[in-house]
Amino acid sequence: MGLVSSLFRNVLGKPGASDFRDSAEHFVRVMREHGIGLTWGRDELLFVDDLVERLKGYNEYRDAVGCYLGELLARNFAGEWVPGHALGPAIRVTAEKGVKHLFPLGWVYRRADGGAEESIARKCRRDLGFPADADKLGSFTDGGERVWPPHPEVHP
Repeated sequence: MGLVSSLFRNVLGKPGASDFRDSAEHFVRVMREHGIGLTWGRDELLFVDDLVERLKGYNEYRDAVGCYLGELLARNFAGEWVPGHALGPAIRVTAEKGVKHLFPLGWVYRRADGGAEESIARKCRRDLGFPADADKLGSFTDGGERVWPPHPEVHP
């Protein structure tokens, strides 16, 4: 974390973009240590719903998964973290329908509490046009291996 952002965070008490990125990168390292090889590729969005489902009983992971989701959105859709709104920190992206604010931490909490009706993949489809079929999602086995969905845009 940079000195300036660190000072602002300590003065304002609110995390900034570098804090969310750091949390996401730490989460990826922890998951890799536990046998789930997360990456920063766009196809990871096909697995986020399953990841949330598997971790929903561990409240301490919700923010970390939200930061990971936010970084996936930022890195794959030319987005950027913007200061928190009433719905939490956001990723601002420019999509076909104009500028959108996506709320990855809120999406993770809603998916964890609301189940499949709060599908993150459907929100991504609605706001970003990916994945093409938000009902054909990937999953992880108990051993951490991926079960890839049948998607024309995915190349396992």
